[in-house]
Amino acid sequence: MTRVTIKRLCRSLVLLAVIALWLPRASPEANTVSAGLTTLWDAPQGPGRSADASRWLTRLGDSVALPRAGCAPLSLPDLSLTKPARAFQIKLDRDRFAAGSPIVYLQEPIAEFFIVVATDVNGCPWLSISGRGLPFTHRDIVSPFPYARLPALPDGAEITAVVQDYKAIRPWIMLADEVSFARDNSVLWVGLGAYSGILLMMIIVAVGFDAYAGSRVALAYAFYCVALQAWLVQNFGIGSAFVPFWPGPQYFPTLQAISVAGVVLGIGFAVLEFLQLRGRARAAIGGGVLLSALCFLVSAWHAAGYRAGAAVLSVLALATVVLLVRRVFTGDASIRLFTLGLAATMVGGGVQAFSVIGSGVAVNRLAAFAFPIGSLLQAAFWLAALIIRLRAEHRELHELEGRQAAIMWAMPDLVLVIDRQGICLDYKQPNATRFFVAGSELLGKNVSAVLPAETAMIVRHGIEQALQRDDLQSVFVDLPIEGSMHHYEARIAPHGTDKVVVVVRDITLQKHNEEKIRRLAYFDTLTGLPNRQSFLERLDRELLRARRTRHGMALLFLDLDGFKRINDTLGHSAGDCLLQTVADRLQETLRAGAFVARPALDESGLHFARLGGDEFTVVLPDIDTAATACMVAQRIQALLERPVLIGEQEIAVTSSIGIALFPDDGDDAATLLKHADTAMYYAKEQGRNNWQLYEQTLTTRTTARLAIEGDIRKALERDEFCLFFQPQVRASDGAVVGVEALIRWRHPQQGLVLPARFIAVAEESGLIVPIGEWVLDAACRQLQEWQRAGIAVPRVAVNVSARQLGAADFLDRVAAIIVATGVAADRLELELTESILMDPEAKRITGLFQLRAMGVHFSIDDFGTGYSSLSYIKRFPIGTLKIDQSFIHGLPQDADDAGITTAIISMARSLGLDVIAEGVETSEQLAFLQRVQCPKLQGYLFSRPLPADEMAVVLRRGRIALPLKNVAE
Repeated sequence: MTRVTIKRLCRSLVLLAVIALWLPRASPEANTVSAGLTTLWDAPQGPGRSADASRWLTRLGDSVALPRAGCAPLSLPDLSLTKPARAFQIKLDRDRFAAGSPIVYLQEPIAEFFIVVATDVNGCPWLSISGRGLPFTHRDIVSPFPYARLPALPDGAEITAVVQDYKAIRPWIMLADEVSFARDNSVLWVGLGAYSGILLMMIIVAVGFDAYAGSRVALAYAFYCVALQAWLVQNFGIGSAFVPFWPGPQYFPTLQAISVAGVVLGIGFAVLEFLQLRGRARAAIGGGVLLSALCFLVSAWHAAGYRAGAAVLSVLALATVVLLVRRVFTGDASIRLFTLGLAATMVGGGVQAFSVIGSGVAVNRLAAFAFPIGSLLQAAFWLAALIIRLRAEHRELHELEGRQAAIMWAMPDLVLVIDRQGICLDYKQPNATRFFVAGSELLGKNVSAVLPAETAMIVRHGIEQALQRDDLQSVFVDLPIEGSMHHYEARIAPHGTDKVVVVVRDITLQKHNEEKIRRLAYFDTLTGLPNRQSFLERLDRELLRARRTRHGMALLFLDLDGFKRINDTLGHSAGDCLLQTVADRLQETLRAGAFVARPALDESGLHFARLGGDEFTVVLPDIDTAATACMVAQRIQALLERPVLIGEQEIAVTSSIGIALFPDDGDDAATLLKHADTAMYYAKEQGRNNWQLYEQTLTTRTTARLAIEGDIRKALERDEFCLFFQPQVRASDGAVVGVEALIRWRHPQQGLVLPARFIAVAEESGLIVPIGEWVLDAACRQLQEWQRAGIAVPRVAVNVSARQLGAADFLDRVAAIIVATGVAADRLELELTESILMDPEAKRITGLFQLRAMGVHFSIDDFGTGYSSLSYIKRFPIGTLKIDQSFIHGLPQDADDAGITTAIISMARSLGLDVIAEGVETSEQLAFLQRVQCPKLQGYLFSRPLPADEMAVVLRRGRIALPLKNVAE
């Protein structure tokens, strides 16, 4: 509805209201006054329940039924004995009505009977009966008020009135002359007509608003106005006066109750919608409104219903006022106008109610219209509130439409409206995005005529699905644009029963990004091969296929040998280049049925982190024999052995391969991968550059190794390790020249465990570092204890592992232990293996010299078994060479061992180095070593490793007797 129409309606309402208020003032002064009343009796529960009322009515009936001679007998009507009734004596002012007989009327249009009894100038009884109990046709003047035209009365005449209605309120009896009464009725009918016209116009406005905006508030207001109009037509007798088929007087109480209940429901409905109550507040107010309306309906049969309904309505009015207190100050203008309207009807009803509480002698004439006027003002205020509310909603809707339009124009999407037949009805073309077709090219055309046949079929199917299911549908189409394939997503939303809105978005960039993400998630960025995640998913699918087809399958786990050394020496860029070359060779050489993957590092296992990214896996589907898998492994090793040119450096790389077969070696991906990995490690243990099939014993060995590793950790915590000592003697006389500290493990279940069973595991797991530190500390403390006991200890030798020496704080820890234990540094000898000295750091060499400067001695253990070189003997502070027992074992029969041993002793003598021969076990070996002048010896021939207390005895003795060779032998 437009703003101009609203203004015109408002002006019409104001004009009608002015006319309704102006007419009473524009007419000549009416000669109408309130009658002076004296209550004769009051029967609120009906005359039948009041003895005074019954006797009085009986006497009155007898007096009019048996008048004096010459007077016509009259009969009183049959009043209801259960409905409320009152009798009054009316005082007539003779001076005011001297010109003629007055008209007495009741300003209560819903009274059932208004009976006036008097004695005329002839002394005869006179009787007038009016009210809702009689139709309007019995009256000479059509008036909504019950009235009686009094006859000529003698001075001092008594006028008696009996009023019976169902509300039991105090009646307002008025006195007027003929002209004034006619004028008052005319003004009343004009006012009621204006009132009714205003309500009809308000109903039309509200219904129009509801049809225009679909507003529940407008619908609630229209319902209230309709109910108020019905109450007006019924209450003031408009229907019975002007409608021929209006129900008779016997239905008036029921119609009255229904109209009042309708007004109450209209007010309640309007309150709920205007205030937008929800939850418990809505339930409480709505329930109270229904209860009040029900009570008013009951009032058609019992007067108490009217009072109960009024009481409930009062409580609801009070609750509504409480709800409005805060909103009046914080709400908008519509809430304030709504509050004023509610206050108007409450004030009108209060004025009317309090006016009848008094004596009824001096009642304002407008008091009878206080509630209707208040209701009309309420309707007017509510209409204004409705208009303001709907204007605000319309403004918000307009702003929302503006925002939506801006959003639509900002969207980089093509928006189409298409009917069920596929014809484009409307479109919105994005500003800066190029689509496969312009919207203007589609307008008015069928999508099948513009789009490719396959694409059009997909779109038409999506449209049909959206309309049938009444739900959002999405379809995806691919179309070539300017030489490249573009991807589009069309979201189809139903719009009514035969139209849809299609939002088309170009998702080409999104598709490309998804592909990049997929490659990042499933492919190795360096080699382009599938990564661990992709490999495991593919392996699961191949396993499912193998189970279904009942074919075998092989999994190869490949690791490059010496890859870390290449990374460390040539740099990571060289290592990356090598990995790419290996990946290319694998992809080029293997047949298409096998697929290759480079797994990502698994942080849950330390070996993954140590090996870096040089592990590859190969799956061979449909392999039923191990021979085929072994052949593929051999082919892989052959192609990897070819030199790789990286820059100007030619590199030869080998590989260790583990093979696991399905279903023999595992039924799932995790088991197969674990077993292939186990077999690969076994291949490395066998010297590298070979392949190994998985066997169950490998898992047993691995499990045992893990168990040992766990036990070692616990042994460190529980202090289960101990030291044994083996003496070193002078070859010439058996004098003890030193001892070597050897670790032993007192296992709580296995007893005394020798180092051969756990040192290798400690080396692999890194536990050798804390173990070596414990040995060094324990050896120094034992040396200090012997020294305090007065035992002379020439020197204590302690083995140092490569990992232990590689620790950043190793040299500092050795110095700290020497200081903490208080031993003499020249009594400590550290035994190093040749592998430690192959490629030392300058910082480590400096640290060794610093320890040597403190007095610490250094020796090379197992000399001759590693990469023996005289250069590192010169570079390090080495003082002693220990000939490995593998050379001593073959003496003196083995000529090679004898030659090597003799050469080592001669070389050490020429370099000024000391020599110790390890593993001397026979007299023949002793004799040979004495003959080649080896200065120091160590072995079982002299003593097995001894606990500290037994070693103390040997040290106190200071000498071990050398066995004499039996000449006869």
